Amino acid sequence: MILLQEIQAFLECLLQTTNDAVTIIDTEGTVLYWNEAAEMTYGISGNDIIGRKIGDFFQRESIMLFHVMESGRAVREVYHEPRPGMHVMITAQPVRNRDNTLIGAISIERDVTQYVKLSAEMYSRVGERELSLAVFSLKPEQWKHLATVSRMASPILLLGEPGVGKKSLAEWLHRCERCEGHFVYINCSAVPDGLLEAELFGYHGDEERPGKLDLAQDGSIYLKDIHALPKRLQEKLANAAHERRYCRQGGTAFIPLQCRIFASIPEAAMQEPHAGLIEELYYTFQIQRLQPLRERKQDVPELCRQFLAAASQKAGIPAPTLASDALAALTAFEWPGNLPQLRNAMEYAVIAAQGTGKITARELPEYARLTTLTELTQPELPLSAHSEEMERSLIFETLQRTKGNKAKAARQLGISRGALYYKMKQYGLDS
Repeated sequence: MILLQEIQAFLECLLQTTNDAVTIIDTEGTVLYWNEAAEMTYGISGNDIIGRKIGDFFQRESIMLFHVMESGRAVREVYHEPRPGMHVMITAQPVRNRDNTLIGAISIERDVTQYVKLSAEMYSRVGERELSLAVFSLKPEQWKHLATVSRMASPILLLGEPGVGKKSLAEWLHRCERCEGHFVYINCSAVPDGLLEAELFGYHGDEERPGKLDLAQDGSIYLKDIHALPKRLQEKLANAAHERRYCRQGGTAFIPLQCRIFASIPEAAMQEPHAGLIEELYYTFQIQRLQPLRERKQDVPELCRQFLAAASQKAGIPAPTLASDALAALTAFEWPGNLPQLRNAMEYAVIAAQGTGKITARELPEYARLTTLTELTQPELPLSAHSEEMERSLIFETLQRTKGNKAKAARQLGISRGALYYKMKQYGLDS
């Protein structure tokens, strides 16, 4: 049985090895724990802060932690910019003992500064990546393989969640090959079983009726939800793909198959053996899975830039830029609706930011916004703290305007150079 001292040793090791800044306070707001990551993040040693009130160092964080203790509810993924150019995500939770008595609160702050800066850098790289690579998140070798498969006219089965771009990829490959024929679409799950064969292969009777395969001659056909085809039609399609010919329903004459076949299935069908297809049809296809946005957050900034440009062009206005808090929110969100949801969010933001030229987190749809520490604590922040924030902002802007020339900044602010150095250290602007 593990002794209490050993559990404490494991906990201490865990808190010290994490890259996140960890703060623990008691019910009076006294700092009980401050790990090395917190020291590195804020430049305050544990010896200086442990045993003192958290509010002596961080007023907004103090208000938040007391709010967490009073409400008994945790807060998660709260965005904060503790100083200009620094970005953190805060999660805080009340702590109770075995008797369910409140004994304090813990705050974990993840420094996402480098991630936000990288996102901003990727967002500003106009024209360095093709939209195809960003939309479909294909590595160059995957793209080369898929393009070769398409040129060989091998059937391609595209897997992935709704909205990841399966149909768009099929259309892109169709355009890349400069096909003379049409790109024909059929949703197999939307056509009644009794009509599917005639819809796909055409009908031979008193009246000859071409099917989708006829319409796609010298072009491409996209079969959405191909797993919805009855097994007998899956067999007929597999034979058509292998022999490059087919018969219409009710007919005996063979018609050449002269089109590329693209197909897709929903994510749920991927759990079934052979994705819900008969083996003969399944192994006809070359398979490519497209990742959902939550698995490729690195593509979000580039996609945002492309969608913003398209939405702005449609609205007839200059494309706005994304502020750092908006980038943090967009890359933190999971995007369950994938590309259509992100496109819709950028169109919403373009409309909301008209006339400002910049999109902040406030201009994003409500579901994609991050709660900020400023919003969380604004009503309870003392007037003195508001004055300090205004002063810090003024000093930061002046230093930017003077390109870091402290003597010039001090003159413009009407204070001595020594006073400027003191205030820069006080507000964390000296790093």
